[in-house]
Amino acid sequence: MIMHPASLAGIVFTLILAVIWLFVFVASPILFTLGLSAMFYAALSPTVDNLERRDVGKGAAVSIVMVVVVVLMIALTALLYPTVSQQFEHFSARASQLDNRILALCVQIDTWSRAHLGTGFDPQVVAVNAVQSLSAKADATSIAVRSYFSEVAFSLLLVPLVTFFLLKDYRMLRSDMMQALPNRYFELGWMVYNVATGQLQNYARGIFIQAISMSLICTAGFWLADIEYAPVLGLLVGLLNLIPFFGISLAKIPPVVVVLLSDQPDFISIVLALVVVFVAQIIDNIYLTPNVVARSASLHPLTVMIGVMLAGYYYGFIGLIFAVPVIFSMKVIYLELLRGFRHFGPKRIS
Repeated sequence: MIMHPASLAGIVFTLILAVIWLFVFVASPILFTLGLSAMFYAALSPTVDNLERRDVGKGAAVSIVMVVVVVLMIALTALLYPTVSQQFEHFSARASQLDNRILALCVQIDTWSRAHLGTGFDPQVVAVNAVQSLSAKADATSIAVRSYFSEVAFSLLLVPLVTFFLLKDYRMLRSDMMQALPNRYFELGWMVYNVATGQLQNYARGIFIQAISMSLICTAGFWLADIEYAPVLGLLVGLLNLIPFFGISLAKIPPVVVVLLSDQPDFISIVLALVVVFVAQIIDNIYLTPNVVARSASLHPLTVMIGVMLAGYYYGFIGLIFAVPVIFSMKVIYLELLRGFRHFGPKRIS
């Protein structure tokens, strides 16, 4: 029986989705470990390849790279931990005075509003409502964060080990899987794999450039606006911006909270913090997204929005980050399957 290429591509694609869903279901406790290890593999494999071209054995090259990375991570942790810990304690001490700081800010806004607009509000009522709302959200966030890190803390220890074996044996495992394909599908399998991984790497590279650019822009902006913890806030905004549609809204919250907990919180500083994020978003929309990201992935906004919401609902923050790459990968795989079956023709695959 000869099947139409579109029908055959749909059947194979459905089978691939079923296998991926089964894998995600079974491996859900270690998805974070696997995802982080895969990113390290993508970043470190060119270095391993370069060492191999210099007549260094595979095992030795992988060991050298992993030792250097682990030593650098330990050194960086030892260097940054005292500073981060001190800043966190300072930040926590300020958080106990949040109600007074919000009240003082509301009084400033009310005074300015009465002087320039001829109208005002009750600062006490607004401050109490704001503190209650922030406290509820902070408690919920704290519980979620503690729960999340208690679940992934152990899996983080496995990342170097998984990355080591990926660098050492991934290509062998990939070849073994390809050898399991029927002969008539062998060439098609390699074609789909090469195109899908190539485009996904381009997309990941674009997202990485976007995140770094947003982090640098916001760090410089927060520093010029004299907002504390500028590097940390800039990095946080860059990471949150990876979440399509919703990330940039979430990115406005940390700088506002930092301003509220500063020694002298004022309305102008809040406006400046929001302006920095707004300007960074304009640069992202006008230049970074069209020139860096959009060339790698052309997905309909509705598809992205629905995918992000579903991924966030089922898999939390990790789902928000990886939703678009997964959707993009599925699109590339299906299109390459369809193109491959059309190229080989129904008679070749029937």
